[in-house]
Amino acid sequence: MCFKWQDLPGIFVIDGMQLIRRVLWGLLFLLLVAGCERDYMFRGGMEGIAFSTDTVMFDTIFTSIGSATRHLRVYNSYGSDMTIDGIRLAGGEDSRFRINVNGVSSHDVSDVPLRSGDSLFVFVEVTINPESNADPSFVVTDSILFYTKERIQSVKLVAYGQDVVLLRKSTVGTRRFTAEKPYLIYDWLVVDTAAVLTIDPGAQLHFYKGASLVVSHEASLKVQGTKDKPVVFSGSRLEEWYADQPGQWGGIFLLPGSRNHEIDYAHIRNATIGLTADSVGMDGAAPLLLSNTKIEHISKQGLVAQSSSILSWNSLFADCGSASVALTLGGNYEFYHCTIANFFRWPYRGVPALLLSNYYVNEEDGEEDVVDLEKALFSNCIIYGVNDNEVGLDFKQKVKSGNPAEETMVNYFFDHSLIKTTLDPELLRNAQHFNEVIVNESPLFASPGDYNYQLDTLSIAQDHGGLESARLFPKDYFGNLRIDATILPDLGFVERVEEQ
Repeated sequence: MCFKWQDLPGIFVIDGMQLIRRVLWGLLFLLLVAGCERDYMFRGGMEGIAFSTDTVMFDTIFTSIGSATRHLRVYNSYGSDMTIDGIRLAGGEDSRFRINVNGVSSHDVSDVPLRSGDSLFVFVEVTINPESNADPSFVVTDSILFYTKERIQSVKLVAYGQDVVLLRKSTVGTRRFTAEKPYLIYDWLVVDTAAVLTIDPGAQLHFYKGASLVVSHEASLKVQGTKDKPVVFSGSRLEEWYADQPGQWGGIFLLPGSRNHEIDYAHIRNATIGLTADSVGMDGAAPLLLSNTKIEHISKQGLVAQSSSILSWNSLFADCGSASVALTLGGNYEFYHCTIANFFRWPYRGVPALLLSNYYVNEEDGEEDVVDLEKALFSNCIIYGVNDNEVGLDFKQKVKSGNPAEETMVNYFFDHSLIKTTLDPELLRNAQHFNEVIVNESPLFASPGDYNYQLDTLSIAQDHGGLESARLFPKDYFGNLRIDATILPDLGFVERVEEQ
């Protein structure tokens, strides 16, 4: 039996072509709807995702408020919509920071859609109580981790956790730093040409990663610490774990032509290079005066001097990844009652604790430029460490102007000192360079593993010092007298004092 269209009930009586058109329009609508639904199946490629910054910095000093909010943008530069697998705080639930992604506030947000060519905001908040001493850090840090199929990327988070004087990429004229607040240096601090930076007793200068103090041409650095209130130069992480970690900041650099430097009772620690003096104090200028100073926990050299003049006493140079003291390119140096020790416990150290050199290789022509070592005097000193040889002598001779009588000057002298070395015994008997020197005997430091370089009661370095140098510097690092009617001075920066 066959039906005609007109035989169907009224609501079903539809012209055949009209029905076909409606079906086609319906299919087209479904296709359009399906095309508007993004699948976000793409999970990213090797290029990763892009960010508006690599560091979110909260550079407000929190003196009266404890929290602040910043943001960054995340970009999808691919030709496809994508899903970011996860956006997480590296510090997890314990982080001082919080993030908000697409309205979701959590330390861990998963499956975040991001359209092709579009971006999203990640809001970051940090809460710090500036009145609390619970957090010892000057800098509170964390990272946001971004997980895609091919990569894990990160953006650093940095906030200041105490009330400090912030100096970032700063150049200062004549100025005095006080002990009222700590100073936090980010990137660099430059003492301008002909200016004088004076630092009061008890002042603290903390340097963020890679930051340095640079003293310019004709400028001067005056560090005026005391026994009870030393001036501290260190990294910005004050947690106990970081106390002996080297390489946390750049160092102090005294540039050529800078002058009249005086550093007394300074603690310079945790740097890449502790103190560099480049062409300072020569040609009749005043030497760098370096007294009662400790340079420790350094990833490379503790003190580097190039063609400079230094007078140092009662100072400690220790725990360095390279030489504790490197005196290079000649110069004029006097060290009295100093301890140059190196028990560095990180990667193997192939350089002796003390290095003396008088030349460098010119990069332009490959020639060796030889410079006079006018004087390198070590009197009443200790030079010791874990290596078999802790005294390195690296000298070149060059006849000047074809006159053999004008050979390069190499003048070094160890007087009433203790050294550890593999130098030729014949050289060690040369009175021109060595006098009353103890060779390869342990000084019996109290506890070098704990960075205590005072002398044990059985130390051979007791009462071995020369009176002449002790009279020049009659008090040790702690202010104890070195000589009296019954005893001779000890070697090193600290006099052994028996408990009463």
